[in-house]
Amino acid sequence: MVNRSEKDSTFRSKAIVIVVAAVVSLAGIVFDRILLHEGIPRYDLLAISNSLTGIVASAFFWQSRRRDRERRDFLRERLHTISEMNHHIRNALQVISFYSSRDQDEKTMELLRQAVGRIEWALNDVLPGELGGSYVPDLSREHSGSREIKQ
Repeated sequence: MVNRSEKDSTFRSKAIVIVVAAVVSLAGIVFDRILLHEGIPRYDLLAISNSLTGIVASAFFWQSRRRDRERRDFLRERLHTISEMNHHIRNALQVISFYSSRDQDEKTMELLRQAVGRIEWALNDVLPGELGGSYVPDLSREHSGSREIKQ
């Protein structure tokens, strides 16, 4: 099933292509009219009009490439942030995993609280926004067994 946002994105992309084609075509027609009005010979008219139309088309292409590059830079930075999050959360979860299978005295509970605090810090400060949050697991119930978390 196609997602609504994917459908909107496809429609938007097609609409942008049509608008750009219309604008470039209209620019070519306008350049032709202006140059004909000025009395430019036919061969020169074609060369100048096509050059001006090419400039308009290249401006659209340049703008598209610039936005694509910005999007890639944003994604690269986002992936770096997620990688850092992975490191912090894995370290905190190792502590939780190790101590969750042991007797839960006050010192153990404090270490678990600190580990949860590091996870909260990572989610709230390192990765704010839609991927962040402040989920606090219930540490009062006993955990059966321990899982080793690999790095």
